[in-house]
Amino acid sequence: MSSRANRFTMDEVRLFWDGVAGEYEHENELVGWVHTQRFREGLRRLALGPGTRLLNVWCRAGGAVPFLRAAEPGVRLVNAELSFGLMRHARAKHPGESFVQVSLHDLPFASGSFDAVLSLETLEHVPDPVLFLAELRRVLRKDGSLVMSLPSSAVEWTSDLNDVLKFHHGEGPHRFLAPREVKAMLREAGLSLVEHRGTLFVPLRYGFCERLDRRLSAFFGAGPLAQFGLRQFYVCRASG
Repeated sequence: MSSRANRFTMDEVRLFWDGVAGEYEHENELVGWVHTQRFREGLRRLALGPGTRLLNVWCRAGGAVPFLRAAEPGVRLVNAELSFGLMRHARAKHPGESFVQVSLHDLPFASGSFDAVLSLETLEHVPDPVLFLAELRRVLRKDGSLVMSLPSSAVEWTSDLNDVLKFHHGEGPHRFLAPREVKAMLREAGLSLVEHRGTLFVPLRYGFCERLDRRLSAFFGAGPLAQFGLRQFYVCRASG
């Protein structure tokens, strides 16, 4: 385990998500674009073409799959999931897709297997985030790309508020990370940062809020206020 490891375990994380698997998709549907924004913004940062080898980790119930297939039907997609419960839902909804149950510390793929990795809202739930990032670096080809999203430590209050008011299923075992800590972890794992941007400054489900949020993200997302966006995007390259 690295010096940045958290105090929760992989089993604790998996058991939490197994426990909420039945309600996960329904609760996310209630917030509309606030949930699916991660897929659209992630895709904007992925360079996909026919035959691109893409790892989607942590895929949850497969919510990104329709977005990825619409963007590039010929992508060679592998979906990796920690939770057995979420993976059962994903396989039922997308029977023609590849889903693999994994440990986030030890991915069952050969080195250099993928051209790109998509990792949405994952790093904050990993017991050893540096080990996870090192695994993503290992399975990427040289100069392969990683697109990652996660909340910032500046918005940990949203999780605390949800624990009281029960807006949704909750985060389970996690630790939201400050951007400076994420960037240090990326360097330790051998990943070069290309872009960091804060998004989701207006986390309301009404349609006009998405348009407003894009403008705010364009204005504030790359500066000191970026950390107050509920969803941070990091685009990285696998260093040579």
